[in-house]
Amino acid sequence: MRKLKKSLLKSSLLFLFGISIIQAKAQPQELTLLRAIDIALQSNLEYKTYQLKVEHHKAIKPSAFAIENMQIFYGQDKNNVAENGHPLNIIGVEQSFNFPTVYTSQYKVNKTAVSLSEKDLENHKLLLIKNVSKEYYEIGYLVNKEYFYKYLDTLYQSLTKEVARKYAERSATNMELLNVMAKHQQISLIINHLSHDIYIAYRRLMVLMNDNTPIYIPRIEPAQLIISNQPMKTNPGVQYKKLETQMQADLLNVEKNKLLPDITLSYYNGTNRFPESKNYPGYQIGISVPLFYWGQKSKIEAGKIAISVSKKEEENYLMNLKLRREEFMSEMRKLRESLNYFATTGKKLSDEIVQSAKEAYESQEIDLFQYVQSIENAITIEIEYLDWLAKYNNVVLELNYLWNK
Repeated sequence: MRKLKKSLLKSSLLFLFGISIIQAKAQPQELTLLRAIDIALQSNLEYKTYQLKVEHHKAIKPSAFAIENMQIFYGQDKNNVAENGHPLNIIGVEQSFNFPTVYTSQYKVNKTAVSLSEKDLENHKLLLIKNVSKEYYEIGYLVNKEYFYKYLDTLYQSLTKEVARKYAERSATNMELLNVMAKHQQISLIINHLSHDIYIAYRRLMVLMNDNTPIYIPRIEPAQLIISNQPMKTNPGVQYKKLETQMQADLLNVEKNKLLPDITLSYYNGTNRFPESKNYPGYQIGISVPLFYWGQKSKIEAGKIAISVSKKEEENYLMNLKLRREEFMSEMRKLRESLNYFATTGKKLSDEIVQSAKEAYESQEIDLFQYVQSIENAITIEIEYLDWLAKYNNVVLELNYLWNK
């Protein structure tokens, strides 16, 4: 019996210890923006594919110097008779090469392909940082919005009880009670919608991070993001387009070099198995030139057209990028006007409404209904500011990570 008790006690302790470990593991961890970006850059699956593409192009770069297989041949030529009066058995090797500049020009193509993949990786790195930042700030925006509505919900809970009490005492009408209840339900519905939006935003962020560790983003005072004035010529998208044009020029150079003759080297030895046989070594050097070069010439003409197309695409990309920047700058200026209004007028007005309402309610100059309405007006101003700020910060993120692909 004593052993059974000890066994049960031991099992209970292990069970409780296991639960405590599970609870500790499930405890959400506070997440900063820098940490979120760091995790995403380490774990995001799409970003990893672009990293692998860079490694792929680096691995294939030396293939530019790949040489055709060496030919080994054996034969007998009865017209080629040795001094002992018997025909020679010939064994030898033959190797063909492209003209040396073909290999160097192909190596340049492969090198540019590496640069293209690296620039593509850089573009997607910036895109990933932008998307993580947008989701992170979106959560902060929604959490702040939810905070205000929850505070308003608390006020309407008290107001609903107060009006219900007055209605029971016949000092409030049924219409007054219904209006307060309807408003309370409307606020509760908004809170439910915000709760769903916050959940989805968290899920999107966790997908970008490729991490299922429980996290939470603390409610902090929202702030305006700062725009980084990046010159257009250093924009990764512009640089990528320039590299695409460079790639077409490199490919054209390969086709031009293919007009040059190929080189063939062969070495052989002749002998036979009869008495007084000798070895008769020999070698041969030759070149192969295109007799009909129209096919190669058409490839060169096509390559020239491809360069022109790529240059036009580069110009069009830059033009559209400048247009997008102008659109975002215009939108940012409009939103900044709204934010400046809040900073100079709206914030002061909101604070004055709250302060005056509290003083008036405490001195019984206004009732609870008027107090709640006043606080609701102040909160509406705060929520409008949050909406403007969220839009403004999204525009700043688009400008800071401007990419038109």
